[in-house]
Amino acid sequence: MNDNQTQANNFGINLDNGGNTPNSEHINPIPTTEPTGTVLTTDAIKEKIKQETYSHEEQNDVNAITVTIPDTITPIVVLFGPKSSGKTLVLLRMIRWLEQNEFQVVPEMVFRPQHDEHYSRMCAELKNIAYSTYTPGGTDQISFMLNKVLDNVGNPRFQLLEAPGEHYFDVKAPNDPFPTYINHIRTTPNRKVWVFIVEQNWGRDQGERNMYAQKICQMQQLMSPKDKVVFLINQVDKLRGQFKPDGHPNIQVFFNNIKQQYPGIFSKYKNSGLSSFLYGEYNFKAVCFSSGVFNKTNTGKEVWTLENDWYCQELWKALKA
Repeated sequence: MNDNQTQANNFGINLDNGGNTPNSEHINPIPTTEPTGTVLTTDAIKEKIKQETYSHEEQNDVNAITVTIPDTITPIVVLFGPKSSGKTLVLLRMIRWLEQNEFQVVPEMVFRPQHDEHYSRMCAELKNIAYSTYTPGGTDQISFMLNKVLDNVGNPRFQLLEAPGEHYFDVKAPNDPFPTYINHIRTTPNRKVWVFIVEQNWGRDQGERNMYAQKICQMQQLMSPKDKVVFLINQVDKLRGQFKPDGHPNIQVFFNNIKQQYPGIFSKYKNSGLSSFLYGEYNFKAVCFSSGVFNKTNTGKEVWTLENDWYCQELWKALKA
């Protein structure tokens, strides 16, 4: 065992580097132009999505948002992160990797009520979005999404949950409590795997990172003791200077920097005494991740070049452990 692996074991981290698309014919796409031919602005598209996603009551009160999880047995992987944290791209990248490795990913159609036309459209178009050359944008923006991961004989392995980032952390209202539907998900009988998404140097400044760290700590106090925790250090490709000669990110360097920039998020999971000796310094998993490289075109779209499958392999190992 090398020195890097020995140090990583102290964190409980392993440094060994090693479907069918639903019918969408009945779904009418959100128009991106007015009847006059005028192209809608980004704000206008967002408003259309909002109108199609939420009922009138839900638009006026976030605590009126309803979700349904019919499978109360299969573990739920909760992607926890604010807006712009890359949650959606993590989901889409994992869908592509899972389906290339003999799994099937299918949307849970009843997760949102029938009035949520946008959710119905995203369920129908999920595979087209996941396998697109471009990152989601315009009418392809995913807010809510619950998918089930099935093995090659149809047995459910996990459910993957995506929810609006502002409901986990809103920099404009950092002290707002978690909405009712998130508490509903938190208290379902399913075991949860909480994937807390963090990124080195994320946000406008350290103050914003501190507020997000406090929100993570708040959720940690509410979680069930049987739940599992994974910290996903996202978009590591932006910091190539922290990579090892073999081309993989130096997890310990990233870990130490995240620990400084997001104070307190690891504290609850620090082992002591015999547990520290047997299982390492922390009782969670931490992985580095990159969904890919993005290049903007002259038309404003972003071409998505996938990163190495190693990132997905490492995340999948952490989820299964």
